[in-house]
Amino acid sequence: MKKITTILIEIILGIVLILGIGYAAYQYNWFGIHGQVVKEIQSHKTTVDTTPIKKNSDRQAIMRRLMRDTQPGLQKQGFVSVPQVGILEPIFDDAYSKKGLNAGANYANRTQNDPQGTQAPVMGQGNYGLASHNFDDGLTGFSGLQQHYQDDAPYLVAGKRHENKWLNNKPIYLANASGIYEYRIARQKVVTADNVSVLNTTNRAQVTIITCLFPSTQFRIITTGYLTKTYTWGKAPSRVVHYFDLTKQPTNAHADWFNPGIEEGSNGDAGGTKVK
Repeated sequence: MKKITTILIEIILGIVLILGIGYAAYQYNWFGIHGQVVKEIQSHKTTVDTTPIKKNSDRQAIMRRLMRDTQPGLQKQGFVSVPQVGILEPIFDDAYSKKGLNAGANYANRTQNDPQGTQAPVMGQGNYGLASHNFDDGLTGFSGLQQHYQDDAPYLVAGKRHENKWLNNKPIYLANASGIYEYRIARQKVVTADNVSVLNTTNRAQVTIITCLFPSTQFRIITTGYLTKTYTWGKAPSRVVHYFDLTKQPTNAHADWFNPGIEEGSNGDAGGTKVK
């Protein structure tokens, strides 16, 4: 009996040791394990659904769930989706406050010419600035926009900054009550945290997404996309509308422990359709 007990203890300790090593390997990205796991999760996070949405009432229901108020004191502007890396976040109106960034993505509009941000950006027009946290996990906030987990490269190598093309031509979708705006990514680069010129007004409609670089957080990753198509909710391709169906798509504002409230997507209250 004593021998059996000893064997069981050894087995349990062996399992604990294996689990501990596995956790450390993931947490500290040994052999790139964390990055590989994240890439696999990202690739399956967004459901690609081409089922036709024939009823306009169904499309309007998706829009209403998207635009419902969820954060007291913040005005919701819409949602942002980057399907390639599993991003789906609400957009609010204050990227310059802790409250705003704690709630999700926010528009960013303080420029050299408008340091107070008096002019609210408009989706589908000019330079639409957008900011959200990089939670350094590849899955929440805008962390999916950094190519490699806990690695400055290829944005910053030997102290020199470089453009990155890994997401070029991938779509960014912005959505509000009026419609859906499709942008295509043209480039990524890094700038210092105090660089506001990236938000300067432009004649060409574009989106400028700002998030931190890790581990060199004094730099910001700038993802630039140019407007290619504008859809009304009634005319948008069903595939595109499905990206914003909160009853089927998970959101990633990191509400599980960092942000107030709960996720608005299928991993939370599903656009208000799930009863607490």
